[in-house]
Amino acid sequence: MTVNPVFGLSQIIPSLQTSSKSSAHHTSGENFLQYLQNALGQVNQLSQNADQAAIDYAEGGNISIDQVMVAEQKASIALDALVQVNNRVVNAYNTVMNMQV
Repeated sequence: MTVNPVFGLSQIIPSLQTSSKSSAHHTSGENFLQYLQNALGQVNQLSQNADQAAIDYAEGGNISIDQVMVAEQKASIALDALVQVNNRVVNAYNTVMNMQV
């Protein structure tokens, strides 16, 4: 099953691009876990980049306020997308758990 990324987020978080390749020795659960770990790592990296940009600006570094704001917005949008993925996964889990067999 292929999950398509939300349009535009693949530019912010490159790991959101789906791949049709899957190796025979990996289960889909492991691939999904790896996908989430990569996404979380990239969201964390964007947040750290935004923090560093703010620190550089505050110290009078060679960075403009618009670059700081763009970095902060990228981090914010990436975090919001990750929270939405989390919410959807939890909702899907609850739906499956509430199914009567």
